[in-house]
Amino acid sequence: MSDKIKEYILEGNYQLAESVCNKMNSSDVYNTLLTLAYDTESICIYSFIQYMISRANEVLWIKLAIEVMIIPLCHIEGAYSAALFHARELLKLEYNAANLEMVLFFYDIPDKLIKKSEAESLATELQKIDPDNKVALHILSGCSWTQLNTNGKDSQTDLKG
Repeated sequence: MSDKIKEYILEGNYQLAESVCNKMNSSDVYNTLLTLAYDTESICIYSFIQYMISRANEVLWIKLAIEVMIIPLCHIEGAYSAALFHARELLKLEYNAANLEMVLFFYDIPDKLIKKSEAESLATELQKIDPDNKVALHILSGCSWTQLNTNGKDSQTDLKG
């Protein structure tokens, strides 16, 4: 099925690709499209995901858009900005600690796509949900994840709270 999805997406036949995806379980769709993004490095994969967001506006598609833009397609100019847009949209749909952390990710990258004031506000909201959340605590203390990792005090995976 992944060959058919790839063929349809790269040909711009999104309706056909959608019909194949509809026959698959969500985990397989997610993994197939993520793999295709890695293998092809084509913006067409993201374009198809955008198409599916417009058709379904489901959390699965928004999460996939974020992941595709921050990992396999991160080399494309503006990929992180597009991922931040989707992270904010996801937060509107599901306001929870994980999604707050996702938006805060964009504060601790070199481009700092969100301002310090927004990061502090989101960290405060995150602390209301999870008072011991390490991401929130470190942002509010002024210590970035990168600084924390450099100092050897913690690891990024430990920061997920």
